[in-house]
Amino acid sequence: MSRFVVVHTSWYQEYINDMKEIISEELSGLEVNFYEVPGSLELAAMGKKVIELILKKESKGGIAGVIFCGAVVRGETTHYELVTKETFREIGNLALDYPDIAIINNVICVENEEQLKIRNKKNTLNNVKALKTLAKSKEEL
Repeated sequence: MSRFVVVHTSWYQEYINDMKEIISEELSGLEVNFYEVPGSLELAAMGKKVIELILKKESKGGIAGVIFCGAVVRGETTHYELVTKETFREIGNLALDYPDIAIINNVICVENEEQLKIRNKKNTLNNVKALKTLAKSKEEL
């Protein structure tokens, strides 16, 4: 497998650090590059930029997978709905635009920080395992 890319937000840094640690452990021995963006709405654009740069440098096999990491906690306004819908739509579009690359969305959307505490590590572990499985399946095609 080639390199993996992690694009993560800067919000909820404690939880993002846990995500990065889990991903680093699960992808130990593989090349992993981390990129930070301000918030969830910026994830897909950075992911696309990184994918395009890597593919330009290495025409084939340069990137096995991308995992997007972030946390969106519902507030008192409709901002939550906008952020979650647009983030998921844009990450999904990337998966369609780059079908040879494993793309996993690990943006955890919750009602409150207590739910984030409960779901963060388990979801991230499951998603990074899914990333490895999907990358291997795509590599074998």
